[in-house]
Amino acid sequence: MKLLTRSTYYYFVFSILVLFFAGVGLYYTIRSIVYRQIDESLITEKTIIQDQIEETDTIPDFSASFGHQIEVQLLPYRLRYSQSIRDTDIFDSGTEKFLAFRHIRFTGSTPKYTGYVINIYQLNNESSSLLDSIGLGMFFLLVALFLILIALNYLISRNIWKPFYKTLSEARSFDVLDNNRLDLPDTNIDEFRQMNDVLEEMTRKIKKDYVHLKEYNENLSHEIQTPLAVIRSKLDILIQNRKLNKESINLIKSINEASIRLFRLNQALLLMSRIENLQFAETRKISLRELVEKILMNYEEIMQLKKIKVETEFADKAMVNMNEDLADVMISNLLGNAIRHNIDGGFIRCRLDDRSLTITNSGLPLKAHPEKLFNRFQKGSDHPDGIGLGLSIVKNIADHYRMGISFSSSGTVHEIKLDYGDDAFRLI
Repeated sequence: MKLLTRSTYYYFVFSILVLFFAGVGLYYTIRSIVYRQIDESLITEKTIIQDQIEETDTIPDFSASFGHQIEVQLLPYRLRYSQSIRDTDIFDSGTEKFLAFRHIRFTGSTPKYTGYVINIYQLNNESSSLLDSIGLGMFFLLVALFLILIALNYLISRNIWKPFYKTLSEARSFDVLDNNRLDLPDTNIDEFRQMNDVLEEMTRKIKKDYVHLKEYNENLSHEIQTPLAVIRSKLDILIQNRKLNKESINLIKSINEASIRLFRLNQALLLMSRIENLQFAETRKISLRELVEKILMNYEEIMQLKKIKVETEFADKAMVNMNEDLADVMISNLLGNAIRHNIDGGFIRCRLDDRSLTITNSGLPLKAHPEKLFNRFQKGSDHPDGIGLGLSIVKNIADHYRMGISFSSSGTVHEIKLDYGDDAFRLI
């Protein structure tokens, strides 16, 4: 959920609560004012009737004076003074309905020790209609006010957050290979200005570190390759010396194999570093069928020596958009592993469809969990030629192009699946 949406949501919820309680409070405040006026009118009428009863000790006719329903009763005994005001419903036989009245009841005694009871009823129809109209008007007013506040809050918040979304867009499009600086918007909001300063400093440091790391990797690779080449050339010369005994020759062979392994390890780590540093930006449409067939042809002699049977099932128009060198490295590693770790008389099945490439091969049982084989320097067998980086390189390339890759194993049958069917790399 976007920050603007979430803030609007919270404002929406709390506005409803505030306006609801404010509306209820305002309604009951107006209601209490209306009822207070009615009660004051009833009390005034009661006081006039009380004064005249206590002065004359008789019941005068007040119906024409006040227009309310008045009941006065004299009693031959004294009553203590008491007064109560409440709402009551009285059944009207004419309309056959209950009508709402405001009722005041008062009891007291005259100086001649005669008790009396005064009941005054005032019809609440007009007051109820007034309160209903006020309540309905308040409801629509509060709803309109609520909608206006929500709209204003959304528009104001969206305008305030514009620099943030512009900065976010710039940060999303940041490319470490691009020499241009981030085009961050000017803003008078301190927090956004501080964020822009941090982003500018961070991207500057990232580019600086990237350049240093790139130079370091290139220099390291070059410096390692030179002595390795010297060592291998000297070993070739040394192994041709006929004066060496068998033990010396075996030692030289071991050294030569170690130097070859170190050379391959250096090349693999350099390739992974270049992939992670986004140095393979050029892309084109690659025919996976042609690429797989070419690599299988390169491994044909090895497969004949190991008597490996190859079965293929290819889609004619299977193509992806990626760097040609990385595509060659990825497919070569996948097929190379399937051949290198196969058994004599084994099989390889390659299936290529419109979404994935699946390679199934026979081999020795794994000694590690299949998912761990994508980690660096992780081996599934004790093969002497393996350096444990083949599948890690494949995983890096797949992640670079947002492809899915998985490895499964069941006894002596192993399967690796490359899924390139995402929208960003859909086959054509």
